[in-house]
Amino acid sequence: MAYMHINWAVDEHATALPSNVLAQEYGAHIFNILLDADCDNGNLVAAGDWHSFDVFEEAAVTTFKGKIVQKMPNGNWLVLVTDPGDALLVYQKPLTPYESPREFLEESAFFNKEGDIVRCYELRKWDRFEVSAKAFSGTPDVGKSITGVSSKKMTIGA
Repeated sequence: MAYMHINWAVDEHATALPSNVLAQEYGAHIFNILLDADCDNGNLVAAGDWHSFDVFEEAAVTTFKGKIVQKMPNGNWLVLVTDPGDALLVYQKPLTPYESPREFLEESAFFNKEGDIVRCYELRKWDRFEVSAKAFSGTPDVGKSITGVSSKKMTIGA
Protein backbone atom coordinates (compact mmCIF):
# COMPACT_ATOMS: atom_id res chain seq x y z
CA MET A 1 0.00 0.00 0.00
CA ALA A 2 1.32 3.46 -0.88
CA TYR A 3 1.20 6.21 1.73
CA MET A 4 0.67 9.88 1.08
CA HIS A 5 3.30 12.25 2.46
CA ILE A 6 3.24 15.96 3.00
CA ASN A 7 6.41 18.01 2.86
CA TRP A 8 5.90 20.90 5.28
CA ALA A 9 8.60 23.38 4.32
CA VAL A 10 8.92 26.11 6.92
CA ASP A 11 11.33 28.93 6.10
CA GLU A 12 13.36 30.45 8.93
CA HIS A 13 12.89 34.20 9.43
CA ALA A 14 14.49 36.77 11.70
CA THR A 15 13.03 37.20 15.17
CA ALA A 16 13.19 40.15 17.55
CA LEU A 17 12.40 41.36 21.04
CA PRO A 18 12.19 45.12 21.74
CA SER A 19 13.20 44.52 25.36
CA ASN A 20 14.67 47.92 26.17
CA VAL A 21 13.29 50.30 23.57
CA LEU A 22 11.98 53.65 24.80
CA ALA A 23 9.02 53.61 22.38
CA GLN A 24 7.74 50.45 24.03
CA GLU A 25 6.86 52.55 27.10
CA TYR A 26 5.54 55.54 25.08
CA GLY A 27 8.75 57.55 25.35
CA ALA A 28 8.98 57.76 21.55
CA HIS A 29 6.66 57.17 18.61
CA ILE A 30 5.17 53.87 17.53
CA PHE A 31 4.46 53.91 13.80
CA ASN A 32 2.04 51.89 11.70
CA ILE A 33 3.85 51.12 8.45
CA LEU A 34 2.28 49.71 5.28
CA LEU A 35 4.83 47.20 3.97
CA ASP A 36 5.78 47.32 0.29
CA ALA A 37 7.52 43.91 0.51
CA ASP A 38 7.70 40.94 2.90
CA CYS A 39 9.52 41.80 6.12
CA ASP A 40 10.72 39.99 9.23
CA ASN A 41 10.48 41.11 12.82
CA GLY A 42 13.83 42.69 13.66
CA ASN A 43 14.20 44.31 10.24
CA LEU A 44 14.64 48.08 10.05
CA VAL A 45 12.52 50.39 7.88
CA ALA A 46 11.82 54.12 7.76
CA ALA A 47 8.55 56.04 7.65
CA GLY A 48 7.70 57.26 4.16
CA ASP A 49 4.78 59.32 2.95
CA TRP A 50 1.48 59.54 4.79
CA HIS A 51 -0.84 56.77 3.54
CA SER A 52 -4.05 57.16 5.55
CA PHE A 53 -5.26 57.52 9.11
CA ASP A 54 -2.22 56.79 11.32
CA VAL A 55 -0.50 54.76 8.58
CA PHE A 56 2.72 55.64 6.76
CA GLU A 57 4.17 54.01 3.67
CA GLU A 58 7.44 52.11 4.02
CA ALA A 59 10.71 53.81 3.07
CA ALA A 60 14.34 52.71 3.07
CA VAL A 61 16.53 53.56 6.06
CA THR A 62 19.14 56.19 5.21
CA THR A 63 21.13 56.17 8.48
CA PHE A 64 21.54 53.71 11.34
CA LYS A 65 24.51 52.80 13.50
CA GLY A 66 24.80 50.40 16.38
CA LYS A 67 26.95 47.82 18.08
CA ILE A 68 26.45 44.17 18.98
CA VAL A 69 27.11 44.13 22.72
CA GLN A 70 26.06 40.67 23.89
CA LYS A 71 25.00 37.20 22.79
CA MET A 72 21.85 36.31 24.70
CA PRO A 73 21.20 32.88 26.28
CA ASN A 74 18.55 32.17 23.63
CA GLY A 75 21.12 32.66 20.82
CA ASN A 76 19.90 36.12 19.81
CA TRP A 77 22.17 39.17 19.63
CA LEU A 78 21.72 42.32 21.73
CA VAL A 79 22.07 45.49 19.64
CA LEU A 80 22.92 48.85 21.25
CA VAL A 81 21.72 51.82 19.17
CA THR A 82 24.43 54.49 18.82
CA ASP A 83 22.83 56.58 16.04
CA PRO A 84 19.22 55.72 15.23
CA GLY A 85 18.99 57.96 12.18
CA ASP A 86 15.56 57.38 10.65
CA ALA A 87 15.38 53.64 11.44
CA LEU A 88 12.27 52.04 12.89
CA LEU A 89 12.35 48.54 14.41
CA VAL A 90 9.71 46.24 12.93
CA TYR A 91 8.04 44.19 15.64
CA GLN A 92 4.59 42.73 15.13
CA LYS A 93 3.73 40.23 17.86
CA PRO A 94 3.41 36.84 16.16
CA LEU A 95 0.06 35.15 16.64
CA THR A 96 -0.66 31.69 15.33
CA PRO A 97 -3.88 29.77 14.78
CA TYR A 98 -1.86 26.53 14.64
CA GLU A 99 -1.37 24.01 17.42
CA SER A 100 0.71 21.55 15.44
CA PRO A 101 3.01 20.65 13.87
CA ARG A 102 5.47 22.15 16.32
CA GLU A 103 7.43 23.93 13.56
CA PHE A 104 4.40 26.17 12.97
CA LEU A 105 4.66 27.48 16.54
CA GLU A 106 8.25 28.68 16.27
CA GLU A 107 8.53 32.46 16.09
CA SER A 108 11.12 32.09 13.32
CA ALA A 109 8.42 30.59 11.06
CA PHE A 110 6.58 33.92 10.90
CA PHE A 111 7.06 36.98 8.72
CA ASN A 112 5.08 40.09 7.88
CA LYS A 113 3.57 39.95 4.39
CA GLU A 114 3.68 42.64 1.73
CA GLY A 115 0.60 44.86 2.18
CA ASP A 116 0.38 44.25 5.94
CA ILE A 117 0.31 47.19 8.32
CA VAL A 118 2.87 46.52 11.06
CA ARG A 119 3.94 48.14 14.30
CA CYS A 120 7.36 49.79 14.18
CA TYR A 121 9.25 51.33 17.09
CA GLU A 122 11.09 54.63 16.75
CA LEU A 123 14.63 54.06 17.98
CA ARG A 124 16.64 56.35 20.24
CA LYS A 125 20.30 56.42 21.18
CA TRP A 126 21.01 53.87 23.96
CA ASP A 127 17.98 51.70 23.06
CA ARG A 128 18.72 47.98 23.14
CA PHE A 129 16.88 45.19 21.34
CA GLU A 130 17.42 41.52 20.59
CA VAL A 131 17.47 40.03 17.11
CA SER A 132 18.36 36.67 15.64
CA ALA A 133 21.25 36.24 13.20
CA LYS A 134 18.82 36.38 10.25
CA ALA A 135 18.33 40.14 10.92
CA PHE A 136 21.91 40.89 9.81
CA SER A 137 23.78 41.10 6.52
CA GLY A 138 27.02 39.46 7.57
CA THR A 139 28.03 37.33 10.53
CA PRO A 140 27.15 38.80 13.93
CA ASP A 141 29.61 38.71 16.83
CA VAL A 142 30.03 40.60 20.09
CA GLY A 143 31.89 43.87 19.58
CA LYS A 144 31.10 44.24 15.88
CA SER A 145 29.69 47.54 14.64
CA ILE A 146 26.54 47.97 12.62
CA THR A 147 27.23 50.50 9.90
CA GLY A 148 23.88 50.80 8.15
CA VAL A 149 20.92 48.95 6.70
CA SER A 150 20.66 47.10 3.39
CA SER A 151 17.47 45.37 2.23
CA LYS A 152 16.03 45.98 5.72
CA LYS A 153 18.85 44.00 7.39
CA MET A 154 21.53 45.52 9.60
CA THR A 155 24.92 45.65 7.86
CA ILE A 156 27.84 44.43 9.98
CA GLY A 157 31.12 46.32 9.75
CA ALA A 158 34.38 45.75 11.64
